[in-house]
Amino acid sequence: MTLAKKIEELLKDELEPENVKTIINIAEYLKFKETQDIWDKINESEHEYISEKELKLIEKIKSQGEFISQEELLEELGINGDEI
Repeated sequence: MTLAKKIEELLKDELEPENVKTIINIAEYLKFKETQDIWDKINESEHEYISEKELKLIEKIKSQGEFISQEELLEELGINGDEI
């Protein structure tokens, strides 16, 4: 069940439809921010786990546009983005 459906079911008898939509939008935004914060923490700590040589290689790959998006990586790994 999606986040929107869960919220809708919980609040269907308590709020007007436009208020439910606003709450769903806020929840989805917060979920996005939380996911982005996790990626920011990963990016901040990468220097602890990735050597200088590896960082240079990553930068070279990024500059050539030969990198995979987070969504594609998660899909390739079989991870649902909503689970993060």
